[in-house]
Amino acid sequence: MMDTDLPGTPPKITAIANQASTALLPVKSFTIYENTYQKFMEWRHQNNIHSFSENVILTYLSELSKNFKSSTLWSSYSMLKSTLSVKQNINIGEYPKVRAYLKRKNEGYSPKKSRVLEKEQILKFIKEAPDETFLLAKVILVFGLAGALRRDEIYKLKTTDIQDMGNILIVHVHDTKNKISRKFTVTEHLELYKKYASLRPQNYPETKSFINFQRGKCTRQVIGINKIGKVPCEIAKYLKLPNSEEYTGHSFRRSSATLLVEAGGDLLTLKKHGGWKSSTVAESYVENSLNKKIEVSNKILAVQNNTAAKSTVMEKPLSDSAKVEISNPTNCTITINNYYNKEN
Repeated sequence: MMDTDLPGTPPKITAIANQASTALLPVKSFTIYENTYQKFMEWRHQNNIHSFSENVILTYLSELSKNFKSSTLWSSYSMLKSTLSVKQNINIGEYPKVRAYLKRKNEGYSPKKSRVLEKEQILKFIKEAPDETFLLAKVILVFGLAGALRRDEIYKLKTTDIQDMGNILIVHVHDTKNKISRKFTVTEHLELYKKYASLRPQNYPETKSFINFQRGKCTRQVIGINKIGKVPCEIAKYLKLPNSEEYTGHSFRRSSATLLVEAGGDLLTLKKHGGWKSSTVAESYVENSLNKKIEVSNKILAVQNNTAAKSTVMEKPLSDSAKVEISNPTNCTITINNYYNKEN
């Protein structure tokens, strides 16, 4: 039961409590959460339902499943769990049948992810694409990969967040999705950033790092988040990669995570690099690349070869002057049993 239902609660206290409860919902996605809640409440009203029981939630999600994918069901459930907890003091997270149903619906589902740019493709684009047209795309690519940045993190970067140390750039990322500030460095292709930065209009008051660039010049206009999100697609089109539309704004983040792991980065390094709290989420960003599969295969075969033991049995007795020569004694164990007795 909510405080509004309790007799004797002063209206002022109730109003403050309700306002504080509303602040528990994500500010950025508040409208989406609110819409999800209102649709559920309208469905209850249309079906003359007065409770929030497990069967009610189960039935609602079952009806949603007729038109939406498993990922959408999980998202709707998560938002309902938050809004019902805040607005109705109901915890649907305690409903085991609901979670079991969602897990069952998720079986066999493979979410569609942004495609990953391979290292050879990245270097080819940086080397061959003309700066007059693609300088901004190159700089965004370098920053996106070095910092595993989301498109909105690139958009929000300010000139004051970038510290030029001459042979290295130190970049601070403050406004992130999960509220975890992080720092990364850029050590390669610094000439691209410095060339782009030198083209910014003088006395330009805008503090956003990335402004519009065309025909070899920067203009007095900040580029939008959607244009930043299309940069991976532009790169894929230049490289003539198939399904270029699948290289979305999240490609930089996934590509960065994959390249780090392929270079030998461990899970802890990966989580710190991308600012992930969950190991499962961090691992989901790593593409199962062919190079990694080949590396794993080589390690398996190498283990088998190193542990394989060969034994040679010499049945003939040796004389006192006999010599035993062993060639290339690598990864082997030698056992000598002396059965020769002079007295006999």
